[in-house]
Amino acid sequence: MNLIAHRGFSSKSPENTFASFDMAIENGFNIIELDVQLTKDKIPVIIHDYKVDRTTDGQGMVNEIKYTDIIKLDGGSWFDKSFNKERIPTLEKVLDKYIENAHLQIELKSDDLDLTEVVIDLIRSKGWIKNLNDNPYAVPGFSITSFNLRHVINTIRLVPDFRVGWLLNNIKKNEIFENLSKYKIGMIIPNVHDDLWNDKDFLNTLLDKKITVCAWGTKTIEDVKKMKSLGVNAITVDWPDVAKRII
Repeated sequence: MNLIAHRGFSSKSPENTFASFDMAIENGFNIIELDVQLTKDKIPVIIHDYKVDRTTDGQGMVNEIKYTDIIKLDGGSWFDKSFNKERIPTLEKVLDKYIENAHLQIELKSDDLDLTEVVIDLIRSKGWIKNLNDNPYAVPGFSITSFNLRHVINTIRLVPDFRVGWLLNNIKKNEIFENLSKYKIGMIIPNVHDDLWNDKDFLNTLLDKKITVCAWGTKTIEDVKKMKSLGVNAITVDWPDVAKRII
C-alpha cells in the first residue's frame, strides 16, 4: 500500500508549503498530495481552504485576492514561528522543483471551471508529460483528482491519457458505477469511513475492473490497518512516518 503525504509532511510542517513537501521527500515520502486553486487573476496556487485565514496571516477568499497580494502572506507562522518565511507556493514553482523526484497527486480544489485547463496547460508546458506511467504511483509521476465531478470529466475529456481520480464522500454505489463506466474514470478515492469499504463485492468488482482504489481522511492507526487489510492502492496521511511502521 502506497503512502501519500497529505499536503506534504503536514504533521511536522505547515501544510501545502515547500517546507512540507521538502520534508516529505527528505524522509522518503515522494508521493505528495496537494490542493490547487486559482487567485483572482487566475494564477494556480497551492492552498486547501477557500479562505486564506486559517493558514496565513491574511484574510479573504483565495479567488478574490490577486497573486501579487497572496505571495506576501506568511504561510508558516500559524504552524510554528520557525516557518515564518514560508509563502503560498504556485503550482508552476512546485512543478519546476519536483519534476524528477516526486509523484504529485494534484487535487483541483475550487469549483472554478477554468481550473482544469489552467492546470493541464501547466503540466504540459513544464514537461511533466514525460512522467506519464502505467504505474499509478510511479515516481516521478502525477495524477489529478477532485471531488467536483465536472473537473474529473473535463480532465478526462481534454487529456484521456492522464490518470484522474474521483474523490468521494457518501456517493451511492449505483452512481459511482454509472459514472465510472460513462466517463471511463480510472481511480476512485472514498473517505476511510465510507460504508463502501464494508461491501467486499463492491471492492472486488472495482479491483477486477483494474480501477485504482485509494482512501482519504486517514486519522488513526486503525484506519491504516483497515485500509491495508482491504488491499487498497494508497492512502493519504498527515503522518507518513507513523503509518510506514504499520504497513
